[in-house]
Amino acid sequence: MAKLLPCVVAMVAVLALCYLSLPAFVPPPAGQSLRHGVHMSTAVGAAAVLGAAPAAFADKIDDAATKLSEASYPFLKEIDWTSPVYGSLPNANPVKVLAVINKALVMGASMDSAALKKGVLAHASAIGHVDSKGMIPLPDYTAINAAIGHMVASVPKNQVIDVFNAAGDVVRKEEVGAYMKSLVNSGDAEAAYKAFWEFKDVVAAAQR
Repeated sequence: MAKLLPCVVAMVAVLALCYLSLPAFVPPPAGQSLRHGVHMSTAVGAAAVLGAAPAAFADKIDDAATKLSEASYPFLKEIDWTSPVYGSLPNANPVKVLAVINKALVMGASMDSAALKKGVLAHASAIGHVDSKGMIPLPDYTAINAAIGHMVASVPKNQVIDVFNAAGDVVRKEEVGAYMKSLVNSGDAEAAYKAFWEFKDVVAAAQR
C-alpha cells in the first residue's frame, strides 16, 4: 500500500487538473484556443522538486499557485463537498475508468520523486484539516495547487495528453459543466476558471 499511495495521489491530482481544465463553465479567456493542444497543456486540469525544469520556474509555479488559490477559493467554498457525486462517477463505464487509471499511473510513475512526495504530504496535511463541510483551509489548498503544478511540470506532455484523452471518454464535459455551474455562483466559477487557465500557462512553460 505504501508503494501504491504516491501513484494514487498522482492519479487524483492529474484527474483533478483534467476535469478543471475542461471548458465546463465559460469560454477560455481572450486569445486562448479550445484546440486539444491547448487543453493538453492545461491538464499538465501543486526548485528542487521540479527535477529537470529550471529553478526559476519553481518560483513562478508557487506564485501562480498562490494567485490561483486566492482567486478560486470563493468558488471552492460554494461546492457541496459532502455530495455523493464526488465519491463516484455516475453511469461511468468501468472499463473506460480503468483506462484512465492506467494512463494516470503511468504518468505518476514518471513524476519527479521529490515533487511526488511533496504532493503526497500536502494532501495528507490537508486531509487532517478538513472541516465538517469537507472544506480545507486556504493555506492547504495553496500548497496542494503548488505541489500539483510541480508534479505535472516534471512529466512529458505526451503522458498528460494520454490521461486527458482517456478521461474525455469517461465524463461528458458539457453535461457535467452545466450541472456543476448551476450549483454555484457563476461569477466565482468564471473567476476560478480564468485563474486556472493562467496557472496552466505557467506550469506548461516549465514542463519538460
